[in-house]
Amino acid sequence: MGCVCPGNSNDQYSLENIISSEYESSPKINSNYKITNYMQKVYCLINKIRTCPSKFSDFVTFSQRYIKTVDDRTIFDHKIKVALNEGKQMFVECAKYLSKLPPMEELIFCDDIVLECPTEPNSIRDINYFKQKVIEKKENQNIEAYFKDSISEPEISVLLMIVDDSFKNPKKKREAVLNPNFKYIGISSTDDSFNSKEGDIHKENENNSNGNNNKNSPFCAYFSFK
Repeated sequence: MGCVCPGNSNDQYSLENIISSEYESSPKINSNYKITNYMQKVYCLINKIRTCPSKFSDFVTFSQRYIKTVDDRTIFDHKIKVALNEGKQMFVECAKYLSKLPPMEELIFCDDIVLECPTEPNSIRDINYFKQKVIEKKENQNIEAYFKDSISEPEISVLLMIVDDSFKNPKKKREAVLNPNFKYIGISSTDDSFNSKEGDIHKENENNSNGNNNKNSPFCAYFSFK
């Protein structure tokens, strides 16, 4: 899977163009599980970043324009609103980190470590459901890292897990996604129809996931690595 190589136009750095026309011809996930559009795009983008991290540095820098202050809160505001911790400082740090990070191998999608997402809204919001899935999977598989995410826009989801400006355990998601020693990834997500409302502000909650305040349309994705 080739690198995303920005041109001279600022449009090349926009979130909408992170997944370029190459996406349609990129390898699709081979799995016995139902593959949602979110899963396919996130998998594609994560591997693009791993194989050419320095190019993604420009996207992180460009995305600083979406950082705003609203009611004394720092938020990322583009399509959805996500509460940030340090804000611009973390984006700058991440861009520098990516610019110096050596390329690494793509992750292979592995059904054996997939943590299946729930379909019932209350279970989607229940962190204990996620923890139980981890416990069950660890009985048979050596999962090295895992996390839950609630950002339904795939490009923004990956951007913010790479920047990982979390209120709790910052950079832990980044360390998992960009760990050169990991070879396999498992991804599951709720249905793509579960989209967040423009007015909602997401915030990482105490359970180490980006919290979704939209009670009518919950979304979550589970990630696991080894």
